[in-house]
Amino acid sequence: MAAIRVGVNEGTGKIYSNVTLVTYGRGHFKGQGLDVELLETGSRRNTLPKLASGELDAAAQGPNYEFFTNWEPERPIAMVADHGSAQPGRGGPGGIVARPDLIKSGRLRDWADLKGLRVALSSRRYDHDWVTVGSALQRGGLTVDDLEIVTMDFGGGRHEALTNGTIDITTVDRPASIKEGEANGDFLVWKREWEIRPGRQQRVLMFSHRFRTERRDEAQRYATAYLAGLREYYNAFEHGINRDAIIAVLAEQCGDSREVVEATPPAGVNPDGRLNVEGIEEELRWYQDGGFLPSTIKVEGLVDYSFLDSAIAQLGEYRPPATAGRA
Repeated sequence: MAAIRVGVNEGTGKIYSNVTLVTYGRGHFKGQGLDVELLETGSRRNTLPKLASGELDAAAQGPNYEFFTNWEPERPIAMVADHGSAQPGRGGPGGIVARPDLIKSGRLRDWADLKGLRVALSSRRYDHDWVTVGSALQRGGLTVDDLEIVTMDFGGGRHEALTNGTIDITTVDRPASIKEGEANGDFLVWKREWEIRPGRQQRVLMFSHRFRTERRDEAQRYATAYLAGLREYYNAFEHGINRDAIIAVLAEQCGDSREVVEATPPAGVNPDGRLNVEGIEEELRWYQDGGFLPSTIKVEGLVDYSFLDSAIAQLGEYRPPATAGRA
């Protein structure tokens, strides 16, 4: 049996593969008799083409611009289960960060206070930082025309620009970057993503067309193992069950320190693996309204719940620990 090739993030972004890493590290894949190989394929721009071609069997990525542009009707990638959404106190540490003096002075308090600020954004207007900042502006009755935009790639350059005053705000997502930036006094987090885009479906477990059609039995066992791992993850952070053990597994698998893992708000997950389809549709509309994607694309047909439904039939619908085992 060939190994199941699963793409995960690399470097300081590996923690965003959290539920997959817990499922792997806690032995759920082996429990289903599967040989799973985790490959650090990096960002969505590297991972999704590999998933579309069948070079990868599974991965957890966002239903973002790259997902829709790599989706092909002849060999469609499918979204099969939840891997994390933005919920109160959940969804990672990322969001909009600002120069500390803007927050401490009260210059930047509410959404409308964004007007006139200088923001660093990607040169690609469909990147997720544009979606995040655009959503924040909308909450204040503003548009991007109310900001001074400075084109800048993701990374340390944004930290430096905040420090020297070249920009006022930007987005930062990675936990290690948030921790470093705040410790160095480069910035303060102004709004988390769950405040800016509550309910946003951040990551989704996806299967390649080849995996779900040519290796369906293995794909089903993968989904069953994954649901068991997702529920362990959920119970750890929602109910405190085996929390220390899950944090230890995450630290070991992602390479971050235990302190970084503990300080990172966990992913908000549905213990039955259901997706926030409305949130996905909202994000798709943002791309379509901006002219980045055709209006003909519909979320219907991009989600395949057949594997998840079978996994739930086998494991049962989720019950909170206090009610587990009751008739």
